[in-house]
Amino acid sequence: MTSSSPAQVVRAINDLRAAGDFDAAVQYIAPRSLDQGVESDREQWRRKWEGIVAGVPDFAVTALRSVENGEWVANQYRISGTHTGDFFGRPPTGQRFEVAGMDMVRVVEGRVVEHWVVAEPF
Repeated sequence: MTSSSPAQVVRAINDLRAAGDFDAAVQYIAPRSLDQGVESDREQWRRKWEGIVAGVPDFAVTALRSVENGEWVANQYRISGTHTGDFFGRPPTGQRFEVAGMDMVRVVEGRVVEHWVVAEPF
């Protein structure tokens, strides 16, 4: 993994995930990381992304701004999609949605080691 800023790593993950290339995206995740305070491995990240796409095939993340400080980057997003399939146990509503999201990501040696997120409707 090449040395990249935290913001570059997050952009790469979002771009690869949007393209459906989960194999490449998980390479930017450390073998062991914290996701919302839960110890996670790359397979858990992959399953989370697959679950999102299963429930919201047109899931899109639009980065609005990022602020870096050392190993950390804080990101503001607009998340949108249409809930057409099972979404982590929630039956499809067929409804389109937009959500405001913010996260904080810590990157060490080009890989995500910690991720915290909060999201709420626009």
